[in-house]
Amino acid sequence: MAKLNLKPLRSDMKILLNHIGKETFQLGIELGLSVVEMHQIQSNHVTNLRGQTEEVLCKWRKQYHATYEVLVKTLYRLDLAGVVESLTYEVGVKEEIEDRISDYRNEIIEELVISDILDDMMTHLVVSVDDRRRIEQHAGQDDQNKALVDLLMNRREPTYTVFVKSLQKNGYQDLATNLKYESQDLSSSSKSSPIESKRLSVVTNQHYKVRLQKNYSLIVASIKHDDIVDHLITSDVLSVDERQKIEACKSQKEKNRELMDMLLHSNICKHAYTEFLKSLGEDPTYRDLAGHIDNTEVTSEDMATFQCCFKSTGYDAGI
Repeated sequence: MAKLNLKPLRSDMKILLNHIGKETFQLGIELGLSVVEMHQIQSNHVTNLRGQTEEVLCKWRKQYHATYEVLVKTLYRLDLAGVVESLTYEVGVKEEIEDRISDYRNEIIEELVISDILDDMMTHLVVSVDDRRRIEQHAGQDDQNKALVDLLMNRREPTYTVFVKSLQKNGYQDLATNLKYESQDLSSSSKSSPIESKRLSVVTNQHYKVRLQKNYSLIVASIKHDDIVDHLITSDVLSVDERQKIEACKSQKEKNRELMDMLLHSNICKHAYTEFLKSLGEDPTYRDLAGHIDNTEVTSEDMATFQCCFKSTGYDAGI
């Protein structure tokens, strides 16, 4: 029964294309499409029944209530019980994620403003500073969103689940609801494998980077950069040219993101981390923030996620 509650995969929809034929119009009506929609589909594919069936199934699958159970009952009502035997009920996480992204690719590309979403994904360690650079090197928002879609397709879990939760957090509730999948279970996918666990000791010197990144959203939303940057220049963490690059950003958040990008890329990141916390501690406004960052717990799962993320980008995280 659990499989019947899932959204049918594209692979099964392709199988159905060869079996529906002249029953396509009635199939669409039974699945909840309107008569007007069905006439439009017919006019889109006047002599192509297979094309009509494909559009019907594509429209239906985008509805939240589209499940194997609904499809199977509909096929039985249309005396197409033999077609049910062709269904595979494949429910792998990889296939489900690819399916959801493909279904809502246009909405993701056309609707999202992703700066805050990327902040959240970086905070959860599923997007690296290099990932963000690659995404934001594109001038247009649509092209940035396409780059994010490509990353989601390649990275899958746990990146995908963090992305969906971030959509909900940032006001895209409807899209988040549509992108959720019923068999979502990160109990195993987000944990480090035995191989990864054995290698964690090699990257323990990266704890300070992980602490900074786990507080990414908080830092970007909280600080004013001026005195902090002054301190970091005096401490030889940043240069005057880097300050000018920060100042060239338009909003305070953008300036803070540029500062964080520099800190996380720094070749002397441990020193940069220490001096950054020292600069926060010198300002009573940010003293609690400095303590919070330095006391942030870094778990083996955090380190595995961090390491996996950098391995996926091909970036040398000091391993």
